[in-house]
Amino acid sequence: MYSKRLITLFFVGILSACSSINDIPVENNQANQDINSRNKQVSQLNSWTIAGKIAFINSQKRQSATLHWQKNAADKTESLNLSTLFGIKVLELNQQQDNFTLEVDGNDYNTQDLDSLIFELTGLNLPTRAMNHWLKGLAFLPDDQVVYHVKTLLPESLTSHYNNENWLIKYSKYHHIGPYQLAKQLTIRQGDLSIKIVIHSWKI
Repeated sequence: MYSKRLITLFFVGILSACSSINDIPVENNQANQDINSRNKQVSQLNSWTIAGKIAFINSQKRQSATLHWQKNAADKTESLNLSTLFGIKVLELNQQQDNFTLEVDGNDYNTQDLDSLIFELTGLNLPTRAMNHWLKGLAFLPDDQVVYHVKTLLPESLTSHYNNENWLIKYSKYHHIGPYQLAKQLTIRQGDLSIKIVIHSWKI
């Protein structure tokens, strides 16, 4: 079985300050959207690319990597790449239709239970299916609860019972990305684990 020790060695550094992105910070509610209008609009955003950094932090260690994630729901294609600051690939996920291929240490694995395979191979608890929604501030499960900011009416936090575990997602630093208002910083917590995501750029 693939050694999780190698994954730990591949992660270097800490989550550093992000560079500026070519968009406009959200102040108050400049788009004049109510909650339902924004949720409907963002739920139709099914093709996007994000680039930035991700860190996995618990009481024992801190691991960080660069993040590049691209999704095209119309074509049922998706790619997720984690690499070190020196460009060494840690993990690469590709989806074609309903088939997921995960590449770790030069070996390819096929699965439909993506979250379990990622954890088995890397020790990383990465809720990829739910994160496709959580990144946009949308509920993934019917029982997910979203708390909205009183002025901007944008998501401040989201709670979910996903994969029989309790998750808390907190959002900050919203920017106008084209017609959308999207967060560029997220913190995802589950038990002792914190996943911090800093998005340098959204492309839609």
